[in-house]
Amino acid sequence: MSAPAELLPEETVRAVVDEIFASFVGEDEVLLPLEGELPEQTVSAWVGIEGPWRGRVVLTCAPATAEELTRALLRGQVGEQLEPEDVEDGFGELANVVGGGLKALLPDVSSLTLPRVGAQAPAGAEEHRVASLWRGEPFDVVITSVPPTA
Repeated sequence: MSAPAELLPEETVRAVVDEIFASFVGEDEVLLPLEGELPEQTVSAWVGIEGPWRGRVVLTCAPATAEELTRALLRGQVGEQLEPEDVEDGFGELANVVGGGLKALLPDVSSLTLPRVGAQAPAGAEEHRVASLWRGEPFDVVITSVPPTA
């Protein structure tokens, strides 16, 4: 099966993520195609894609950025303080929607796993990184291939 960069080239990933950000985060919220240095402490949200091609879609940013994304997703329906579970749910849902948008572009029928959130996603066999900035903060989308299970 093809490598992640061949299956989902950068311009395709960017188009899907831009559309999702406009719909879910806010009309004026865009990812700039600029590479930023991820901070030492990050949080990742990911979903697996299961089918003829096995892979993972991983979103990674600073914890504060994940919190701001969650606030934007909830569009002011939260108080000043967000609970960690709220951020986990919001950031995980964003990974789920991005993963679903990218999965729909694959040539064969596939399914998504439930979203997971943690300090670091499991490594994949091949990685295709699409680096961006959101509100001036680094925000990476990484597509990884996952070796077949025995």
